Amino acid sequence: MWDIRMTDTSLRDGSHHKRHQFTLDEVGAIVAALDTAGVPVIEVTHGDGLGGSSFNYGFSKTPEQELIKLAAETAKTAKIA
Repeated sequence: MWDIRMTDTSLRDGSHHKRHQFTLDEVGAIVAALDTAGVPVIEVTHGDGLGGSSFNYGFSKTPEQELIKLAAETAKTAKIA
């Protein structure tokens, strides 16, 4: 039997589509919904990784540390990566 573990990257890779402009309200709502749905791991950061907010890759609307902190405070069971 395979041990499959899902990791949601909507708040990392998905930030490219939004040009890295996620708000705290959006992140809170998405993390709460994913956590309620039972997603075990949720990745939250700039689409180009920690420190990706730059002239080269585009600046985040909200600092990554704030997004990660909110996600960690919001998730009841999911791990934030």
